[in-house]
Amino acid sequence: MKRYRLMIYMASGLFILTSCDQGQSHRETVEKPDKKITVLDQVDQDGKIEVKNVEDIKGVRAFQFLNEHSIIVSKENKQFRSQDFGSKEVYAQNLATYNLKNKSTFVLHPSNEIQHAAKLSPNGKYLFYKGAKGEDTFGYIMNVQTKETVKIKDALLYPSSGEWLNNSEVMFITMEGKLYKANIKGEAEQLLHRDERILDAVKGIDGIYYIGVNNQLFFLHNEKTDPEKIRDDVVSIIPSPNGKQLALVQQKDAQTRTLSITDLKGSEAFQLALSTQIFGVSWSPDGSKLAYNFISEKEGDIGIFIADGLTGDVTHLNVNLDYAADQLAWSPSGNKLVASSFTQNQVHTYIVFLK
Repeated sequence: MKRYRLMIYMASGLFILTSCDQGQSHRETVEKPDKKITVLDQVDQDGKIEVKNVEDIKGVRAFQFLNEHSIIVSKENKQFRSQDFGSKEVYAQNLATYNLKNKSTFVLHPSNEIQHAAKLSPNGKYLFYKGAKGEDTFGYIMNVQTKETVKIKDALLYPSSGEWLNNSEVMFITMEGKLYKANIKGEAEQLLHRDERILDAVKGIDGIYYIGVNNQLFFLHNEKTDPEKIRDDVVSIIPSPNGKQLALVQQKDAQTRTLSITDLKGSEAFQLALSTQIFGVSWSPDGSKLAYNFISEKEGDIGIFIADGLTGDVTHLNVNLDYAADQLAWSPSGNKLVASSFTQNQVHTYIVFLK
């Protein structure tokens, strides 16, 4: 059991997370001339968030739940041997579904390429993914039911970007740093006409948030042509499922990142974490919780944490997983969490069953 002290500066938004040894919970409000400071001593309580079981699946990398009992993963397909690595035995990595009940896998689109970054459309009918051949990364859209797949035309994609705008259009960043969208026929067009390079972009309410050079966060309203600057030093942005809050990871200095919950204008409600590395941030389907991977070289804390999006209560999951490689993903019910890691010279996927 680990205790965290959460200091929420209601006006200034400053946050401090420290470990404490005392055994009693305590709340204290300190009045200042320009702000009210609420100090919460938080304790992980038994039965609040607990790990029921952890399933270790060797040799697959997970991306997203297809449904409550099936996960989209990638795995080696030894039908195809890559020709890009000399004499080393390297095989294609193809997308597949993994059934949690019978432990079976089904390859979705056999191909001699590295398939990754799979994302389902909101209605679950289409799957956007990327395929790497050599140094080039291409985009594909698959009909989940028929497995018919189209290649996005005339675009080389940046490896880590891409998300659905609606049920029939996906947006992504090209290798040149331009923001494009494509329809389910594979037809692409530039979505945002800006001279500067775009590093990341996500859909917001009535517009698009994007991160430009020097990690500046902007919002471009659908009905406007000029973007509004929101904040500086933003590494990643994750809107809540209802679109009314933002989770922001910011780079404060070379050794410090913070995770904050803000409103749509970037005004901070409170910070959840301050650490060396914070990544894999993912909202639960109902928007009540945030899961993230946390590495603190100074404090020695490491692993997967879950924070309450309303109160800021933080729970460190008792899971033997230190370094999750990808974004964490929730099942539709919010009762399962999936993470992938490369350990012991092999990729592992961990299904965390929560009570």
